[in-house]
Amino acid sequence: MRGRIERIRTAWREMKALLREDVELQAQWPRTFGLIRADRPAWFTFLYLLFAVHMFPAVVLYRVQVFLYESGFPRLATLVSRLNSFLFDVTIGNHVRAGGGLLIAHGHVVLDGWTRIGRRVEINPFVTLGIGNSSRKPFELWGPEIGDDVNIGTGAKIVGRIKIGEGVKIGANAVVVSDIPAFHTAVGVPARAIPGGRRRETERWEPPKA
Repeated sequence: MRGRIERIRTAWREMKALLREDVELQAQWPRTFGLIRADRPAWFTFLYLLFAVHMFPAVVLYRVQVFLYESGFPRLATLVSRLNSFLFDVTIGNHVRAGGGLLIAHGHVVLDGWTRIGRRVEINPFVTLGIGNSSRKPFELWGPEIGDDVNIGTGAKIVGRIKIGEGVKIGANAVVVSDIPAFHTAVGVPARAIPGGRRRETERWEPPKA
């Protein structure tokens, strides 16, 4: 019993820490436009994002799903996954793990397999991350490993046990089936890597100028 309680407490602390990073990232643009004052408490910002930002609830449901799974309630975790799919068209498997600052721009997203996603990763609509199966490679349950500060464009597919480096940009509709080195851009079918990626320290979001 003590082991179960400690497991739940650990999962709860982990979920809270990741949600704090999610909130901080997604609150950037409302603060920039003056929709949220910088001195607002964390709970106010969380509620604002939950009810005003279209896809933030999908991220929250995913965090709850992982909390339940890591706490030893896999059936409840699967139920939350189904709810996320029904409400927001975001389907995430129980073995997917993502760092803080996860941004899912819109729906039609599938994340599956033993997939690892780094911090501050942006996932656009119609993206698939997960297991690969073809005549050239045997079927396996491992998905990709995504580095920090990666931007995954609309319609991109990243499949199989591959690594996407830090600061990579995945072009729209690219099909990535091999490793992409850090700070490169992947485009095409199958995707090829070209120099020039996303460096967090030099790329900061700013509102459009009038």
